[in-house]
Parts: sequence; C-alpha cells; structure tokens
Amino acid sequence: MRRAALRRPRRVDLAAGVLYEQRFMAGWGELDGGRSGSRCKAGAVTRVAVVVGLLEACGGAAPLLHPAHVLPLNTVSAGAGVSSLFASDGLERSIDHGRSAAGQSLSDPAVARTYATGVLAHALIAPGTSPWVGARVGLPYESEAGLTYTGRSVRLDGRHMLPLGDDFALSVGLGATALLPSTDSIPLFPDDAQSEASAAEFQLDAGDWGADLPVLIGYQRSDGFFDAWGGVRAGFERISGKLRLVDADVASPRIDAEGQRWWAGAVLGFSAGVPPLWLRFELATTFHDLGGKLTPEAPMSGIVFDDVEATGWTLSPSGAIVGKF
Repeated sequence: MRRAALRRPRRVDLAAGVLYEQRFMAGWGELDGGRSGSRCKAGAVTRVAVVVGLLEACGGAAPLLHPAHVLPLNTVSAGAGVSSLFASDGLERSIDHGRSAAGQSLSDPAVARTYATGVLAHALIAPGTSPWVGARVGLPYESEAGLTYTGRSVRLDGRHMLPLGDDFALSVGLGATALLPSTDSIPLFPDDAQSEASAAEFQLDAGDWGADLPVLIGYQRSDGFFDAWGGVRAGFERISGKLRLVDADVASPRIDAEGQRWWAGAVLGFSAGVPPLWLRFELATTFHDLGGKLTPEAPMSGIVFDDVEATGWTLSPSGAIVGKF
C-alpha cells in the first residue's frame, strides 16, 4: 500500500492556484469582497502566479503545434500555450515506487533497482504540465525554421514541404533539442522527518540533448482559415546528471546517472482562426523505450545498481494561440 504522504511531481492546477492565492491574500487582509479595487488586485496577483507557475513547470511534452503546410516566405508566426503529458500506469508505478525506494536502504539490490528505474523514468518521461512558447519563419524553397521553449527543453528545427495538389502537402523536418536542468523540488516524505533526512535524492538535475524527425501530411483550405494534419514522429534523447546519496546532506557522496530514450508515435492536430490569430490543438501518443545506468562515485558504498530498462506509453494533449505577421 502506498504511503499517503507520497507526492507526484508538481503539476500546475489552475483552479487550485486561484483558490490558494485568494485564501492567501484574504489571510493578510488584502482581499475584501466588498471593494472592487481589492478584487482587481487579487485577480492580478492570481494571474501572475499562474503564469509564473506555468513557465516553471517541467512536464516532458514537446508538441509540434504547426501544420504540414509551411509559412509563406518572410512570414513570421509566434504563439504561446500549454501542454500536458500523461504516462501509462506502468511508467507511473515505476516513478512512484522509485520515489518510495529513495527513503529505504539502497544496499538492498531490489530497492536499488526500483530506485534507479524510478529516477530515470521520471527524468526521461517527466509527466506533468509544461508551457509552450514558439516562433517560426517562412524560408525560400517551401521551407521553414522554428524555435520552441517547453520548460524542460529548447528545440530548434527546420523542415521542407512537398505540395500534393492544391490543398494537401507533405512535410519532413528535423529537430535538435537542448534539455534544460530541472529546478523543481520533489518532497518525498514531508510528514516523516527521519525518512526525509536519510532519503536519497530523487530529482535528477539532468541536462543533455535530443533529436527528432517529424513527418506530416496535412490539409489547408485555400483561404488559410483552417488546417488539419497528422503524421508520425520519432526521436532519441540522452540525459546525464548527478544525485546525492543523502538528499539532505550537501556533502553526501554522489551518484552518476545517465539514461537514454528512443521514442516513436503518432500526431494529430488542427488549427482554425481569423487573421491574425489562430487556435491550435494537437494530440500525440508515443511509445518509449528507456535505458540507463546509475553508478555511485564511491566504489566502497556497498550499493550496486543494475542497468535500467523500461517501456511504456504516453498521451499528450496541447493547445496554443498563434499569431501570423
């Protein structure tokens, strides 16, 4: 039975954030339901808190949110939105069990294996919510380039389009991703000071790189008010970082961690709007093959980690507002 105190990685809950900020301000006497000025002040603070929370979120979704048709030459698009990543039960259990194992003795091989699998699954998959901020520019020869930020990563890509008649097109792209170290903090046992004091670090402060290849086929109305697209996307990702053997002790021996993820999946999306703004929605389902290794820096620690192998599925819905100029 899981401990009630275990927490999943932080997710941004907009409704809960609004209620929390309102209760906080009321407690300090700054929220008065009878005065419109105070309500406006509370609303402004709430909106700022929500935006900051989204920008700090580090979910692993990295949607395309662009159609198969490229932008006309010298046309620029820019937009912002949000995406979520939901992991299959098997991956979620691996992460939860790994977090629980962080508070147990890693000298037990079974516990060490569970901990290593959870750490790398969490770092490589990163279920949760993340921002999406992107910009693209139309280039010569039916081509396009883009830059995207998703909280966990920055992606630079280029693609080329092959027209298929008047309304359809095929695009092939190539993206390179820089993975950013996470700043999230994941409490393990907030109600158990002894377990927390001796627990191994679970949040891998990892960065590295990745690459992906999307192939899309899409339809676009001649007036440009509507797009629909679908296709496949595959890629590779590598991470590396260090963990503390005792999270609460900054002088604790370190654990070297490295992992890799091969993934492939399907993408469906559509866009509708009136110049200069369009609403875009995308849904991606992806299969992941994970691997990696944890190695203690101190060879006499008595802890041995087996190689990690895991597989699973994720589902990622995304939406954004995009302007074209």
